[in-house]
Amino acid sequence: MIWGRHPVLEALKAGRPCQRLVVAQGSHGPAIDEIFALARQAGIPFDVQERTLLDRAAGPQHQGVIAHLAARAYASFEEILIGLDLRTAFLVFLDGIQDPHNLGAIIRSAHAVGADAVVIQERGAAGLTGAAARASAGAIEHLPVCRVNNLGRALALAKETGLWITGLAPDGERSFTEVDFKGPCGLVVGSEGAGLRRLVREGCDFVVQIPMGRAQIGSFNASVAAGLVLYEVFRQRRPTSG
Repeated sequence: MIWGRHPVLEALKAGRPCQRLVVAQGSHGPAIDEIFALARQAGIPFDVQERTLLDRAAGPQHQGVIAHLAARAYASFEEILIGLDLRTAFLVFLDGIQDPHNLGAIIRSAHAVGADAVVIQERGAAGLTGAAARASAGAIEHLPVCRVNNLGRALALAKETGLWITGLAPDGERSFTEVDFKGPCGLVVGSEGAGLRRLVREGCDFVVQIPMGRAQIGSFNASVAAGLVLYEVFRQRRPTSG
């Protein structure tokens, strides 16, 4: 996290990967105008909040703006799609995962099973923060992570490319082991609390569940659930000997 008009402006000009900007209500001036312009140009989300909230986060010297930098640059979703090998393509989509530790753990599992990329949404979700990087145990340095403005649109583009999309939800129509993951496919994991949003769910070809032995206290943690299904994809695709 960096703050101050000049440091933030220079970071944006230098193209440093930025997760989001927070600007204090009532902030104005040429530097603030340029910060807004560069953020819009780069597709960086920004929030306007009360100045007291910025005071708590950075102290009184923030000059009305705070930048949350990403641990690494995001990959281009369109370029990932163009470069996919449709014989083995596998993408992981995250619909609003908010805990950076869950995000990092899913990235780590996705890398371990050979996914091509992880796709996250721009707003209302955890990004590539230091906490996510640590939880990934270095996987973010080896697996592309894309950030998109509209996850439903990203799913539609993936389907147009030739991928079959499977969503994971507690009330899915079938067990995750009943889906054929051998072809080009994508897996969508919902947020910790709300699960899959309606439009995202409607964009899936299949919606699966993980059968539970005891359901009294709810379902699996998001990263654990993702890991189970990710391994099933790997198991089905793993070459058999003999």
